[in-house]
Amino acid sequence: MSDNRKYDILVWGATSFTGTRLVEYLALNSPPGTRVALGGRNKGKLEGVKQSLAAKLSNVAIDVGAMDIVVGDSADLERLCEIVAQTKVVASTVGPYTAYGSELVRACVAKGADYCDITGEFPWVKKMHRELNDEAVRKNVHIASMCGFDCIPADLGCFMLAQYARDELNQPLQHVKGSIVGIRGGVSGGTLATLVNQISVEKKLLWRKLKSMVSSNSGARRSAGRQRNGSGKSFQRGVIHYDDTLQRWQTFWIMSMVNSQTAGWAGRTLNYGPGFSYSESMSAHNLLHAIGIAIGLLYGLLLMMFRPTRYILYALRIVPRPGEGPGEEFTRNGFFSLHMEASTASGTFYGKVSGTSDPGYGETITYMGESALCLAFDRDKTFRPGVYPPSVIMGAALLRRLRDKGCQFDVGRAPIAAVAIASDQGSKKEK
Repeated sequence: MSDNRKYDILVWGATSFTGTRLVEYLALNSPPGTRVALGGRNKGKLEGVKQSLAAKLSNVAIDVGAMDIVVGDSADLERLCEIVAQTKVVASTVGPYTAYGSELVRACVAKGADYCDITGEFPWVKKMHRELNDEAVRKNVHIASMCGFDCIPADLGCFMLAQYARDELNQPLQHVKGSIVGIRGGVSGGTLATLVNQISVEKKLLWRKLKSMVSSNSGARRSAGRQRNGSGKSFQRGVIHYDDTLQRWQTFWIMSMVNSQTAGWAGRTLNYGPGFSYSESMSAHNLLHAIGIAIGLLYGLLLMMFRPTRYILYALRIVPRPGEGPGEEFTRNGFFSLHMEASTASGTFYGKVSGTSDPGYGETITYMGESALCLAFDRDKTFRPGVYPPSVIMGAALLRRLRDKGCQFDVGRAPIAAVAIASDQGSKKEK
C-alpha cells in the first residue's frame, strides 16, 4: 500500500459509544505524527465529539483538535470509495455490521485500504469472506474482523497455544477448552442491538445449545467421555458440566458460539492440527448457579428478541438504548479472566488470557486500537491478506503489541495462577 495516503487511520463511526473511546485511545497511544480522521454520517455530531475530546485531552501525542472529519453514508458505496481511498486503515465501530458494514468492506477491498472492526456477527464475516476474499488476496488487502472482546481472547489465545504446541512440544494442537472464570463488565445499547441481530441469524445454533443444555442437566458429569486424548482429557462436554481441572461447574457462555466458530476457522486456516476445535464455557459456584446462569441468559435473550418486550426493557431502563453504555469508572473497575486448557496427542498444557478493565469496552478499545495501529505500522510479509479473523492476518505482531500494552497472554505446562471467583477478584481490585 502506498504511504502517500492522507490518513493512517480513519475511525468510522466516531460518534458511537465505542467509536468516541477509540478516537481517545488513538490520541493517547499512537506514535507522534499519526494521522487520524473521524468519519460518520453526521457532521455536527462528529464536530461535537472532536471538540469534546480536544477539551478533555491535553499534552497527547495526537492533537484531536487537528483531526479531519469525513462524512458519508454506510449505504453509499461511491462516496465510501472516495473516503477509504484517502486512508491506509479503516477502523469501523458501526454496527450491526450485517446492516451497515458490507458496503464499507467492499469499498476497502476496491480501493486497497486495510480494515478492522469489532463485530461478533460470524455469518456476516463469512459472507464477506466468500464474496471478497479472492479479490482481497489479489490486491494484498487485509480485512480483519472480530477485533474486540469478540473474539481476540479466544482467537489469539488459541494462536498462542498452537505456537507453543508447535515450537515447544513439536506436536499439533487438537483441542482447546476455554472457561471464563471471572468477569465484570457493562454493555452498551449498540452491542445489544448487534446481539439481537446476531440471534435472529443464528436461531438454529442457539436452539442446539439450548437442547444441549437441557440434555446435559440430567447427567452433567457423564458428559465427559466421548473423545479423549493421550492424557484422558475430554474433547466434548455438555453445556453444563463439571471441570476437573478448575474444580468448578461450567455453564453456557453467551459468546461461546461466535468464539468457537472463529477460533475453529483460524485453526483450520493456520493448520493448528488435524481436527482442531475450540469450546468455551463460564465457571459457576455450583450446579444450581450454573443452571441459573444459563436460564437467565437465555431468558434475557428471548426478551430482547421480540420488539414489544425489548421496548419495555428500554422504557424501564433495564437495558441501555443504542448510543448508551457504561461510564468510565465502571469501565475501569471491570475485568475478565479466561482459563484455557489445551490438548495434544500426548498431554495437556494451559493458557491464560485476562484483562483489567471492562472487557466489552476497556479491553475492546485496546484490542481494536492496537489492531488498527498494527495494520497501519507493523504490516510486513508475514501478514496474510484476505478476509479473516485477526490471528490469521496479524498473528504474532498483534499478540506482541497486546502483551506490550499489559494484556495477559500466558502459556505453560501447569494451570496458570489458579483462578479466583469473580466476586473475589472484584473485591481485591477495589482495595
